[in-house]
Amino acid sequence: MLNPKEKCAVFLDIDGTLIADSFIIPPENLKAIKAARAKGHMVFVNTGRSWGNIPPVLMEQIKDFDGIIAGSGAMVKIVNETVFSGSLSNDLVFRIAEFVFSNPQYWATFEGYYSNYVITNGIRHCNEFQQHIGSMSELKKACEADEIQVIAMGGEPISEEFETLFADEITVFQFSYYADLVKKGLNKAVGIEKVLEFTGIRRENTIAIGDSNNDYDMLKYAGIGVAMANSQQSILDMADYITDSNSENGVAKAIEKFLL
Repeated sequence: MLNPKEKCAVFLDIDGTLIADSFIIPPENLKAIKAARAKGHMVFVNTGRSWGNIPPVLMEQIKDFDGIIAGSGAMVKIVNETVFSGSLSNDLVFRIAEFVFSNPQYWATFEGYYSNYVITNGIRHCNEFQQHIGSMSELKKACEADEIQVIAMGGEPISEEFETLFADEITVFQFSYYADLVKKGLNKAVGIEKVLEFTGIRRENTIAIGDSNNDYDMLKYAGIGVAMANSQQSILDMADYITDSNSENGVAKAIEKFLL
């Protein structure tokens, strides 16, 4: 059972959880996070986004958190030290890219440590933080200077053919309009395990807050798994506690309930 008199750790999803309609964290959430840290607790972001896919405006706001788990467990940073890295191999990245080029109904974003690289296949656009990839040679050149932590793939649901081809190498987190692909065996719970190994915090003294299916593992693993009111039904069904939505400062209210 969580003991707020001991050091605890809070793990926060970003999209649909920590933020609402922009990349600006609501002041109520920041206030509660600051108060929890002032009591000696630790607060970590635990996101499906790669390090290079966290927008600069958001990175500036979370720079004083105790750490970041990125890419659904693909990288764990505590303060400024990387304590774990599980990036996708270049060979695997290239084979997935070849599949996408050969199946133009899909697009794919290769999310790296430094930047993001997109095979658009004419069905989506690059944003200002992404680089368009039009050939395998361009992707190989990009990967020479970067590490791909997660691949977002969309256009239509991931096919059985694709899952069969890569079943032994990746984990697929399917969302409504796209899927996240990470190295086999990784998930947000693995990221929490790495943090606990490094900090010595007990598993019982952890709180995980999220809203979608790639949060399932961390909510199940944590001492207390908190679902946002705006969560997918599967997350609402398995959570220990349901807080208010991301537009109603649900993160702040959960932290206040359990730690303040």
